[in-house]
Amino acid sequence: MVEKSILYIGNNKMNQFVLKQAIGKDYNIIMLGSYMEAVSKTSALIGRVSAVICCDEQFSNEMRVYGDDFVTKKYSETVPLIAMLPREIVEDHASAVYLSGYNEIIEMPYDPTYLRTKMKAVTEIYEKAKTESGGDSKDLEKRTKQLITVLSNCFTLIQFESADHIIRSKDLTHIIAETFADMYPEYGISQQDADYIGDAAALHDIGKALIPPSILFKAGKLTDDEFITMKQHTVKGVELLNRFGLDNSHKFFTYAFEIAKYHHERWDGKGYPDHLEGDQIPISAQIYSIIDVYNALIAERVYKSAIPYDQALSMIREGKTGVFPPKVLSAFNECESKMRAYLERSLNMKIETSGTVVTGS
Repeated sequence: MVEKSILYIGNNKMNQFVLKQAIGKDYNIIMLGSYMEAVSKTSALIGRVSAVICCDEQFSNEMRVYGDDFVTKKYSETVPLIAMLPREIVEDHASAVYLSGYNEIIEMPYDPTYLRTKMKAVTEIYEKAKTESGGDSKDLEKRTKQLITVLSNCFTLIQFESADHIIRSKDLTHIIAETFADMYPEYGISQQDADYIGDAAALHDIGKALIPPSILFKAGKLTDDEFITMKQHTVKGVELLNRFGLDNSHKFFTYAFEIAKYHHERWDGKGYPDHLEGDQIPISAQIYSIIDVYNALIAERVYKSAIPYDQALSMIREGKTGVFPPKVLSAFNECESKMRAYLERSLNMKIETSGTVVTGS
């Protein structure tokens, strides 16, 4: 007996048939033929379904409006909204689809096995997040964990970032934030703040969901124009966070906004997107900026091999990857051995290093 249900919106009979053939054995599919009907019936159905799929031949205005309504009514907090569109439409409108509130995009035509795997992964992620957050609990800390779980796992599904990278970003940031707070109490960073900054780091590259795949996954060096587009992931990250209707009066969400937008700023003003200098850069972004580079250097990426650990440390300390805040660099040096021990545990390997430390000023 099929226990899970999916709400499907779309009036193309062939698309309905193909969907039933692909996942009809796994889900009870509730079919609605128009967005007008869907707007009036979603509230009654949302508690019964594991996902909502909007299938269209174009990214129509009705599809946009439905996405906006879905976000406004906070349905997306518990149920993923999935856009099913032709490949050529996705190539032209992917950013707009995400900004209209859709969590996932499935290109048509699709392989039935891929669709089954994708739907299973997406629905399980949301179910896991609801379980971890206590279901209907409105406690902010639990909802924060839910948000991080859902979004970071969605990034993994999009395949522009691995789950391990996201977890490392969070954990390494937490280590340096705690160290910075102890070394520089004048900044007023509490233990709770350090926890929030670490958690917010998991969302640092959320804006990459709106960067064209041809640029995001390019194996070679980006052209000047492509790099300009890539740099837009910082401001697009804020756009996406705004779309989720988050309360940025709370510190966690403030840190998430700051880190998403400003983690590529540099102490000397040569970063982006706003070329901020010194303490114009929010302290959360200052702290995460060095972890972003540290994590990237020692990891293998589609466009580069991993850099030897000692070489990565030298590049950071000698300013070869940009100028970092002196106090942040001092905190980095102070906790480097702790971060290295964490990496050895998480990667299950021994990192060979000379142990040389250059003290930041």
